[in-house]
Amino acid sequence: MGLKVWLSGFEPFGKHNENISAQIANELSGFSGVIPLGDAIGPFAAEYRESEVDIESQILTVDANGSVMIAERLADTEEFTPQAIVHLGLAENREHISLEATAFNELDFRIKDNSGRQEKSSVVSESGHSILHTTSPINLLMAEFDGDQNIVKSIDPGRFVCNETYFRTLEAVEQNDLKERIGRAIPVIFVHLPPAEIMPIDVQLEYVKRIIGIVVQRPEMQVVGGMLRDENNRLLAARRAPKEYMNGYWEFPGGKVEKGETKEAAISREYHEEFGWVVKPLRVCDEYSHAWPEMVVHLTFFLCESEGELPPAVMTSHDENRWLAEDELMSVEWLPPDVEFVKRIQEHGVANL
Repeated sequence: MGLKVWLSGFEPFGKHNENISAQIANELSGFSGVIPLGDAIGPFAAEYRESEVDIESQILTVDANGSVMIAERLADTEEFTPQAIVHLGLAENREHISLEATAFNELDFRIKDNSGRQEKSSVVSESGHSILHTTSPINLLMAEFDGDQNIVKSIDPGRFVCNETYFRTLEAVEQNDLKERIGRAIPVIFVHLPPAEIMPIDVQLEYVKRIIGIVVQRPEMQVVGGMLRDENNRLLAARRAPKEYMNGYWEFPGGKVEKGETKEAAISREYHEEFGWVVKPLRVCDEYSHAWPEMVVHLTFFLCESEGELPPAVMTSHDENRWLAEDELMSVEWLPPDVEFVKRIQEHGVANL
C-alpha cells in the first residue's frame, strides 16, 4: 500500500470552459503505484529515488465552499490522515509551473468567483496570521528540479480562491497539529499550472506526478565536519553564532557539500569561509547518518591539518572557538548529530583518529 496523497483541482471559472487543474486531478484520480524520481542531481536530494503513492483526487468549487472542503476534511479526526496534500490551480497568465511557497490571509478578487462573490481587501480568517508558509519540503522540490526552466518558486499565490484554499488548508494542519508518518506537519503545497496552450497537459501531468513523488519524501543532505588537531592532541570546536540555525550549539567546523563538489573540497572551503584558514583533509575518521523528521543528514568527518601556522580566526558563522582536550570534549553542548561521534572519539582516543 502506498502513501495516501490528496490531490485537488478546481472547476472551470470566469471565461474558462475547462480548468487544467481539474483535468490533471481527474487523470490522476485513483493512481496507485510507484513514481520514479530519476537520478539525483546533487548532494541535497530526496531520501529515496522512487515513491509509492495512492492518489485520491477531489475537484473543488471556485467559491467559499470549495475553499474549505479540504480544511474541513482535515478537521474530521475520524478520517484517515493523508501523507501529503497537493492543490492544483490554473494561473492563466503564467508560462511556468509555479510552486507556491506562501499563502496570505488576504482576499482581493479581480473577478467574481462562481458563486458571484467578489471579496475586496478582506481576510481569509480571523486567526491572526498574516501569512502561512508551505509545510512541504520546498527547498527539496527546487533542488530536484534544479535547472528545469519549467518549474519556478513563487511567493505570490494571488488573492483569489486559490490563495484562500491554500491558507485554509495550511491553517487546518496547524490548528489540528496534524503529522504524517515520520512526524512532520503534513506536507501541503499549492501548484499553479499554466494554460494547456502554453504547456501541454501531458507534459504538466508528468510534472505533477513527480512533484507528488517528491513532496511525500524528506530531503537528505551530505555534510562534512573537520577535526583539526593540534600538537597537544586537542581538537578545535566552534560555537554557532546567534544568527545561525541551532545557534549556541558547538560543532566540529564544516557544512553541507555543494553541487559538483567533493567532500574533501567542501571541508577545505568551509574552513576557509568560516575562519579564513587554509586547511586540508587527511583521511576520513567516521561516517554515519542522523535523521530528523524534516531531514536525513549523512555525515563524514575528516581529520584535518593546517597548511602552515594558523592566523587569528576571522569567524563568520561562529562566535567562539576552543581547543578541547580529550577529557574536556563533553564540557560543551554539541549539535545532536555530533554527540554520537564525540562519544566515539572519547572511546578510542584523540591520538587514534
